[in-house]
Amino acid sequence: MVLVRVIEKSDLYLKAVVDGVTPPIVNSLRRVLISDVPVLAIDEVIILDNTSVLYDEVLAHRLSMIPIKTDLRKLPKIEECEQELVDPSLCQVRFELNVEAKEPMVVYSRDLKSDDPEVRPVYEDIPIVKLVPGQKIVLEAYAKLGRARNHAKWQAGLASYYYYPKVSVVGKADDKCRVCLEVCNGALEIRDDGSIVVNDVLKCTFNKWKTCEQVCPAIKVDWDENKYVFWVESFGNMPVEDMVREGFRILKGKFQEFVNELELELSRGQAPSGELATGGAAEESAQVTGEEFGTEEGPSEE
Repeated sequence: MVLVRVIEKSDLYLKAVVDGVTPPIVNSLRRVLISDVPVLAIDEVIILDNTSVLYDEVLAHRLSMIPIKTDLRKLPKIEECEQELVDPSLCQVRFELNVEAKEPMVVYSRDLKSDDPEVRPVYEDIPIVKLVPGQKIVLEAYAKLGRARNHAKWQAGLASYYYYPKVSVVGKADDKCRVCLEVCNGALEIRDDGSIVVNDVLKCTFNKWKTCEQVCPAIKVDWDENKYVFWVESFGNMPVEDMVREGFRILKGKFQEFVNELELELSRGQAPSGELATGGAAEESAQVTGEEFGTEEGPSEE
């Protein structure tokens, strides 16, 4: 049984304790969130006029790295775009940049005008180029749906995890143990009689706890191989809930594709006869849904 408890959550950040899954499953989700969750990014730029100090290709590169708001509910699935199952125009949004300097000025990301008002740069104050009087830029840019596996401009955010620390107090603190008060601020306290009290193991990462263990013989640190602290951070293209939900959708599709391929091989007689069990990892992953990550309430890991 998979248990998830959200311990920190904002619009762009999520941290949760995940219990009951193996390292390959957790790492698969991490890789999908980093490289497979699609976002919009400028991929094609048509320069009509550019008298700025930047070469056309440098200007296009700067535009491509501007994060863009992406609502996946209003766009086709990334698989449909990649396999050309839908009109390509549905997988992209057109931008226009038309500025001419009357005085020294800076062109910002907010100067990009979109055909869809809801699709806009995440941050309006990203500088693109400086212009002096008489210089101008006129261009069209097309933001397309893509994945970070093809280019970093399509990366939706970051994700990582570490083992859930299990901290045991096995003795009295000495002077060296006071270093732990700085390394793991708020996670533990040392009383006047030398006794150590662990207040909250999650206020210190597993690696920091291991650092404390090396300098303080009164602390022993272990871990649970099937319990992790998992965190996700969105770059702002979409809320972190949408990012996680899309990650689970893609991961589940990968498992299903793998199962389908195995079943096809079995039907061809290229594998030992017998029925393929479709439980295992696919069902284990399916138990952890995006909705569980999207709520502050969840089953306790105790």
